[in-house]
Amino acid sequence: MATYETSLKTREALINATGQLAAEKGFASVSTRAIADLAKENVGSIHYHFGSKDKLFKAVVQTVVQVWKDNPVSELLKKYDTDTPQGQAQAIRAIVHRNIALLFGRELPKWHCRVIFQVVHKEGPLQEIFKNELIKPSHAAVKTLLKRINPAMDDKEAFLRILIINTPVFFHADRMDFIMESLNEKRYTDKYLQKMEDIIVLQTQLVLGLPPS
Repeated sequence: MATYETSLKTREALINATGQLAAEKGFASVSTRAIADLAKENVGSIHYHFGSKDKLFKAVVQTVVQVWKDNPVSELLKKYDTDTPQGQAQAIRAIVHRNIALLFGRELPKWHCRVIFQVVHKEGPLQEIFKNELIKPSHAAVKTLLKRINPAMDDKEAFLRILIINTPVFFHADRMDFIMESLNEKRYTDKYLQKMEDIIVLQTQLVLGLPPS
């Protein structure tokens, strides 16, 4: 048991160290030596536990993606009567709240949200994991909701509306350091995140002709 727990802790330390470094510099600039130093492990442990640096990078991305997969939009929407305007309005709020909570939840490492943008900004296998396991299923579920709200909406408009809903939230992760400096804060406050949610939700509900929730 002790050996298993030690191994698990080593893996977690390496993943966390890699995530922190990748969030700051991008995956391409992260060396095995820097990972080992930050994790307080030896370089050989990377190959022992993951096989290669690339597989460690994949484990980092999958760690972030898994948090989102554990909270899928498709399951979230089942909680609401999306055949009614009121249920549709509630579903819109739930989607926005989910995105904010999964990016800025205090129980999650700060590097999670920054790693997402490092992956999104560079084509390659890591981006494909993110697209196929997270973005496509999420967009499909939200698109279904939007078309239920407005059956005349085509795929391109649905895609555009998804971007408009998501962009303010993800911008706050991508430009966190600049925004934190402007707000003179170390982390977004609950009040600030709630205000962001309210603004995005109200604007979306009004544009879609839904009652405010």
